[in-house]
Amino acid sequence: MSDTNKETSNSLPAPYRVGYKHPPAEHRFRKGQSGNPHGRRKGSQNKPKIDTSFGSRATEEMLKSEAYRTITVREGEDLVKLPVIQAVFRALGVSAMKGNRLAQKTFAELMQNVEQADYQSRLEYFETFFNYKHEWSEAIERARKQGAPLPEPVPHPDDISLDFNTGSVSFNGPITKEAKERFDQALQVRTEAQEEVSYWAKRNRSARKDEVRQRCLEMWHMDQKLFDTINEALPERYQTELQDRSYAKGATRKGEFAKRYSKEKR
Repeated sequence: MSDTNKETSNSLPAPYRVGYKHPPAEHRFRKGQSGNPHGRRKGSQNKPKIDTSFGSRATEEMLKSEAYRTITVREGEDLVKLPVIQAVFRALGVSAMKGNRLAQKTFAELMQNVEQADYQSRLEYFETFFNYKHEWSEAIERARKQGAPLPEPVPHPDDISLDFNTGSVSFNGPITKEAKERFDQALQVRTEAQEEVSYWAKRNRSARKDEVRQRCLEMWHMDQKLFDTINEALPERYQTELQDRSYAKGATRKGEFAKRYSKEKR
Protein backbone atom coordinates (compact mmCIF):
# COMPACT_ATOMS: atom_id res chain seq x y z
CA MET A 1 0.00 0.00 0.00
CA SER A 2 1.30 3.41 -0.93
CA ASP A 3 1.91 6.21 1.60
CA THR A 4 -0.97 8.16 0.05
CA ASN A 5 -3.38 5.30 0.72
CA LYS A 6 -2.14 4.98 4.32
CA GLU A 7 -2.78 8.70 4.99
CA THR A 8 -6.31 8.42 3.53
CA SER A 9 -7.02 5.32 5.64
CA ASN A 10 -5.83 6.96 8.87
CA SER A 11 -7.97 10.13 8.28
CA LEU A 12 -11.26 8.22 8.06
CA PRO A 13 -13.52 8.40 11.18
CA ALA A 14 -13.86 5.31 13.33
CA PRO A 15 -16.89 3.21 12.40
CA TYR A 16 -20.04 4.20 14.50
CA ARG A 17 -21.29 1.27 16.56
CA VAL A 18 -25.11 1.38 17.19
CA GLY A 19 -26.11 0.05 20.63
CA TYR A 20 -26.30 1.07 24.31
CA LYS A 21 -25.68 4.86 24.59
CA HIS A 22 -25.12 4.93 20.83
CA PRO A 23 -28.48 5.65 19.13
CA PRO A 24 -28.89 5.62 15.35
CA ALA A 25 -28.09 8.87 13.56
CA GLU A 26 -31.75 9.80 13.01
CA HIS A 27 -32.43 9.64 16.80
CA ARG A 28 -29.45 11.65 18.03
CA PHE A 29 -29.83 15.19 19.48
CA ARG A 30 -29.02 17.84 16.95
CA LYS A 31 -26.50 20.49 17.85
CA GLY A 32 -28.21 23.67 19.14
CA GLN A 33 -31.59 21.97 19.62
CA SER A 34 -33.12 21.19 23.02
CA GLY A 35 -33.66 17.56 23.93
CA ASN A 36 -36.96 18.58 25.55
CA PRO A 37 -38.57 21.06 23.13
CA HIS A 38 -41.92 21.04 24.89
CA GLY A 39 -40.42 22.05 28.24
CA ARG A 40 -41.32 20.83 31.71
CA ARG A 41 -44.53 18.85 32.07
CA LYS A 42 -47.52 21.06 32.91
CA GLY A 43 -48.34 21.04 36.62
CA SER A 44 -44.95 19.75 37.73
CA GLN A 45 -43.18 21.55 40.54
CA ASN A 46 -39.58 22.30 41.28
CA LYS A 47 -38.05 20.25 44.03
CA PRO A 48 -37.63 22.37 47.16
CA LYS A 49 -34.10 23.63 47.56
CA ILE A 50 -33.08 23.06 51.17
CA ASP A 51 -30.04 24.83 52.57
CA THR A 52 -27.81 22.26 54.28
CA SER A 53 -25.09 24.65 55.42
CA PHE A 54 -24.09 24.96 59.09
CA GLY A 55 -26.90 26.29 61.28
CA SER A 56 -29.53 25.96 58.56
CA ARG A 57 -31.67 23.35 60.42
CA ALA A 58 -31.85 21.31 57.24
CA THR A 59 -33.40 18.26 58.93
CA GLU A 60 -36.27 20.35 60.24
CA GLU A 61 -36.87 21.79 56.77
CA MET A 62 -36.77 18.33 55.19
CA LEU A 63 -39.27 17.06 57.76
CA LYS A 64 -41.62 19.97 57.05
CA SER A 65 -41.25 19.41 53.33
CA GLU A 66 -42.28 15.77 53.70
CA ALA A 67 -45.02 16.53 56.23
CA TYR A 68 -46.78 18.97 53.92
CA ARG A 69 -46.15 17.08 50.69
CA THR A 70 -49.49 16.32 49.01
CA ILE A 71 -50.37 12.68 48.39
CA THR A 72 -53.47 10.89 47.11
CA VAL A 73 -55.24 8.49 49.46
CA ARG A 74 -58.34 6.39 48.97
CA GLU A 75 -61.36 6.94 51.19
CA GLY A 76 -63.97 4.40 50.28
CA GLU A 77 -64.54 4.85 46.55
CA ASP A 78 -63.08 8.37 46.46
CA LEU A 79 -59.52 9.55 45.94
CA VAL A 80 -58.60 12.48 48.18
CA LYS A 81 -55.50 14.67 48.09
CA LEU A 82 -54.08 15.42 51.52
CA PRO A 83 -50.79 16.58 53.07
CA VAL A 84 -48.81 13.63 54.44
CA ILE A 85 -49.19 14.75 58.06
CA GLN A 86 -52.98 15.03 57.71
CA ALA A 87 -53.14 11.59 56.12
CA VAL A 88 -51.18 10.20 59.08
CA PHE A 89 -53.55 11.83 61.58
CA ARG A 90 -56.55 10.58 59.66
CA ALA A 91 -55.24 7.03 59.61
CA LEU A 92 -54.52 7.29 63.35
CA GLY A 93 -58.06 8.51 64.00
CA VAL A 94 -59.58 5.71 61.93
CA SER A 95 -57.48 3.15 63.78
CA ALA A 96 -58.53 4.63 67.12
CA MET A 97 -62.23 4.46 66.17
CA LYS A 98 -61.79 0.81 65.24
CA GLY A 99 -60.71 0.06 68.83
CA ASN A 100 -56.92 0.11 68.61
CA ARG A 101 -55.97 1.07 72.19
CA LEU A 102 -52.50 2.33 71.33
CA ALA A 103 -53.96 4.54 68.60
CA GLN A 104 -56.64 5.77 71.02
CA LYS A 105 -54.04 6.64 73.66
CA THR A 106 -51.75 8.35 71.14
CA PHE A 107 -54.61 10.30 69.57
CA ALA A 108 -55.91 11.47 72.97
CA GLU A 109 -52.43 12.57 74.08
CA LEU A 110 -51.89 14.49 70.85
CA MET A 111 -55.18 16.35 71.30
CA GLN A 112 -54.41 17.14 74.94
CA ASN A 113 -51.01 18.55 73.97
CA VAL A 114 -52.51 20.67 71.20
CA GLU A 115 -55.25 22.04 73.44
CA GLN A 116 -52.80 22.75 76.26
CA ALA A 117 -50.45 24.61 73.90
CA ASP A 118 -53.37 26.58 72.47
CA TYR A 119 -54.63 27.47 75.96
CA GLN A 120 -51.16 28.59 77.06
CA SER A 121 -50.74 30.71 73.94
CA ARG A 122 -54.14 32.37 74.43
CA LEU A 123 -53.41 33.00 78.11
CA GLU A 124 -50.07 34.68 77.35
CA TYR A 125 -51.70 36.78 74.62
CA PHE A 126 -54.51 37.84 76.98
CA GLU A 127 -52.08 38.71 79.79
CA THR A 128 -49.92 40.76 77.41
CA PHE A 129 -52.78 43.04 76.41
CA PHE A 130 -54.27 43.09 79.90
CA ASN A 131 -51.00 44.55 81.21
CA TYR A 132 -50.69 46.84 78.17
CA LYS A 133 -54.20 48.25 78.69
CA HIS A 134 -53.71 48.69 82.43
CA GLU A 135 -50.32 50.42 82.18
CA TRP A 136 -51.33 52.83 79.40
CA SER A 137 -54.65 53.66 81.07
CA GLU A 138 -52.77 54.66 84.21
CA ALA A 139 -50.24 56.69 82.20
CA ILE A 140 -53.02 58.59 80.42
CA GLU A 141 -54.83 59.26 83.69
CA ARG A 142 -51.64 60.60 85.30
CA ALA A 143 -51.08 62.93 82.36
CA ARG A 144 -54.68 64.15 82.55
CA LYS A 145 -54.38 64.96 86.28
CA GLN A 146 -51.07 66.78 85.72
CA GLY A 147 -52.44 68.77 82.81
CA ALA A 148 -49.76 67.31 80.54
CA PRO A 149 -50.30 66.29 76.88
CA LEU A 150 -52.07 62.94 76.76
CA PRO A 151 -50.02 60.08 75.27
CA GLU A 152 -51.44 58.44 72.17
CA PRO A 153 -50.25 54.81 72.15
CA VAL A 154 -51.17 52.55 69.25
CA PRO A 155 -53.33 50.64 69.88
CA HIS A 156 -55.10 52.96 72.32
CA PRO A 157 -56.06 51.18 75.58
CA ASP A 158 -59.69 52.27 75.12
CA ASP A 159 -59.71 50.41 71.80
CA ILE A 160 -58.81 47.09 73.44
CA SER A 161 -61.66 44.86 74.59
CA LEU A 162 -60.89 41.98 76.95
CA ASP A 163 -63.38 39.14 77.44
CA PHE A 164 -62.59 37.47 80.77
CA ASN A 165 -65.06 34.67 80.10
CA THR A 166 -63.50 33.49 76.83
CA GLY A 167 -60.01 34.96 77.24
CA SER A 168 -60.34 36.69 73.87
CA VAL A 169 -58.88 40.04 72.84
CA SER A 170 -60.47 42.31 70.23
CA PHE A 171 -59.54 45.74 68.85
CA ASN A 172 -61.94 48.57 68.08
CA GLY A 173 -59.49 50.96 66.47
CA PRO A 174 -56.16 51.14 64.61
CA ILE A 175 -53.43 48.80 65.83
CA THR A 176 -50.48 50.02 63.72
CA LYS A 177 -49.01 53.47 63.05
CA GLU A 178 -49.87 53.19 59.36
CA ALA A 179 -53.49 52.33 60.19
CA LYS A 180 -53.56 55.23 62.69
CA GLU A 181 -52.50 57.66 59.97
CA ARG A 182 -55.29 56.49 57.65
CA PHE A 183 -57.72 56.55 60.58
CA ASP A 184 -56.83 60.16 61.42
CA GLN A 185 -57.25 61.14 57.77
CA ALA A 186 -60.75 59.65 57.79
CA LEU A 187 -61.59 61.60 60.95
CA GLN A 188 -60.34 64.79 59.33
CA VAL A 189 -62.49 64.23 56.22
CA ARG A 190 -65.50 63.60 58.46
CA THR A 191 -64.85 66.88 60.29
CA GLU A 192 -64.67 68.73 56.97
CA ALA A 193 -67.89 67.06 55.82
CA GLN A 194 -69.64 68.27 58.99
CA GLU A 195 -68.46 71.83 58.30
CA GLU A 196 -69.76 71.63 54.74
CA VAL A 197 -73.12 70.23 55.89
CA SER A 198 -73.59 73.16 58.28
CA TYR A 199 -72.52 75.64 55.60
CA TRP A 200 -74.93 74.37 52.93
CA ALA A 201 -77.74 73.98 55.47
CA LYS A 202 -77.37 77.64 56.37
CA ARG A 203 -77.21 78.68 52.71
CA ASN A 204 -80.29 76.61 51.92
CA ARG A 205 -82.36 78.22 54.67
CA SER A 206 -81.36 81.74 53.72
CA ALA A 207 -81.72 81.33 49.94
CA ARG A 208 -84.55 83.34 48.33
CA LYS A 209 -84.53 81.74 44.90
CA ASP A 210 -85.81 78.21 44.40
CA GLU A 211 -82.93 77.21 42.09
CA VAL A 212 -80.34 78.42 44.62
CA ARG A 213 -82.15 76.63 47.44
CA GLN A 214 -82.27 73.41 45.39
CA ARG A 215 -78.56 73.62 44.56
CA CYS A 216 -77.69 74.15 48.21
CA LEU A 217 -79.88 71.18 49.16
CA GLU A 218 -78.04 68.93 46.69
CA MET A 219 -74.65 69.93 48.12
CA TRP A 220 -76.04 69.51 51.64
CA HIS A 221 -77.16 65.95 50.87
CA MET A 222 -73.88 65.09 49.16
CA ASP A 223 -71.77 66.13 52.18
CA GLN A 224 -74.23 64.47 54.55
CA LYS A 225 -73.80 61.21 52.66
CA LEU A 226 -70.00 61.52 52.92
CA PHE A 227 -70.27 62.14 56.67
CA ASP A 228 -72.55 59.14 57.24
CA THR A 229 -70.41 56.86 55.07
CA ILE A 230 -67.29 57.58 57.12
CA ASN A 231 -68.93 57.93 60.53
CA GLU A 232 -70.82 54.64 60.45
CA ALA A 233 -67.78 52.70 59.25
CA LEU A 234 -65.87 53.74 62.37
CA PRO A 235 -65.89 51.82 65.66
CA GLU A 236 -68.72 52.96 67.93
CA ARG A 237 -66.35 54.81 70.28
CA TYR A 238 -65.35 57.16 67.44
CA GLN A 239 -68.81 57.81 66.02
CA THR A 240 -70.51 61.18 66.55
CA GLU A 241 -73.82 62.85 65.83
CA LEU A 242 -74.24 64.90 62.66
CA GLN A 243 -75.32 68.47 63.26
CA ASP A 244 -77.81 70.10 60.84
CA ARG A 245 -79.01 66.78 59.44
CA SER A 246 -81.39 67.01 56.51
CA TYR A 247 -84.52 64.84 56.52
CA ALA A 248 -85.68 65.93 53.09
CA LYS A 249 -86.35 63.40 50.33
CA GLY A 250 -83.13 61.91 48.99
CA ALA A 251 -81.08 62.55 52.13
CA THR A 252 -79.28 59.69 53.84
CA ARG A 253 -80.70 58.44 57.13
CA LYS A 254 -78.80 57.70 60.33
CA GLY A 255 -77.82 54.01 60.49
CA GLU A 256 -78.35 53.41 56.77
CA PHE A 257 -74.70 52.59 56.06
CA ALA A 258 -74.23 50.74 59.35
CA LYS A 259 -76.86 48.21 58.25
CA ARG A 260 -75.11 47.81 54.91
CA TYR A 261 -71.72 47.24 56.56
CA SER A 262 -73.28 44.69 58.89
CA LYS A 263 -74.71 42.72 55.95
CA GLU A 264 -71.38 42.77 54.13
CA LYS A 265 -69.58 41.34 57.19
CA ARG A 266 -72.06 38.47 57.33
